[in-house]
Amino acid sequence: MESKTRQPLPPGYDTKSGRTVNAVVNAMEILRELGRAGKPVGVHAIASQMGLAVSTVHRLLTSLVDQEFVVQVPETSEYTLGRGLLELLSDMVRQFDVRRSLRPVMERLNVSTQETVHLAVAVHSQIMDVEVIDSPQSIGVRHDIGSLLPIHATSVGKIFLAFSSHFQNLLSSGEIALPRLTPNTITDSEELFEEIEKIARQGYSLNLGGRSEYTAGAAVPIFGLNGELVAALGVSGPITRYPSLDDLEHLAQEIIQEVQHYSVPQILNLSPE
Repeated sequence: MESKTRQPLPPGYDTKSGRTVNAVVNAMEILRELGRAGKPVGVHAIASQMGLAVSTVHRLLTSLVDQEFVVQVPETSEYTLGRGLLELLSDMVRQFDVRRSLRPVMERLNVSTQETVHLAVAVHSQIMDVEVIDSPQSIGVRHDIGSLLPIHATSVGKIFLAFSSHFQNLLSSGEIALPRLTPNTITDSEELFEEIEKIARQGYSLNLGGRSEYTAGAAVPIFGLNGELVAALGVSGPITRYPSLDDLEHLAQEIIQEVQHYSVPQILNLSPE
């Protein structure tokens, strides 16, 4: 009779019950149950839904609470999703190449506006252009990848002042210089705070000759999953084509219209079916 080599048992295999015990899978399913519920759920309800022992579910919930993936509501002792999941998703977004994800948006704006489109991010305590698509017109505004931008005198710069507490703290402490670059540059910190408060309310920034007397621009913020600012997307053109704030308002609305179709969850394939 031919003898057969006995195969090793898979890790976690329970020889008594004949079932594979996979705590990780069960923990993930608990998270899915809490997500589907959309409200705090008790341990007995979770155990019943999953067909597991209450003690097993309680043990897994304790581990998830320790990692802040789940929190327990003190008043009811029920459980709901915690901030650990949000932080995990935020890490995914930070690892995702924002330039690559926004490139199609920038290309469409470049075609529709016929102006220079640029993407700026924070680098330590400064902002830098990391992606640029130049205007196809013979006369246009030039931006260079890697160039540092004056935060107080550009539309993308003022986005960071309006939506980043880090840069607001730098402005409050006087660590951000406010040199006058043109007659239109805001150099008074109180006036600049009034400007960025307005930007925060309306959701976009405008710049009419603040950096150069010959250029104008508009910009909008790009947020991550947990609401933090990850970039500013701007469109710049000659001031002769945008001589007033009303003209820039139209440009800002065009950017907003395009950006609203941009979705980090969709790009990461995290959107619900």
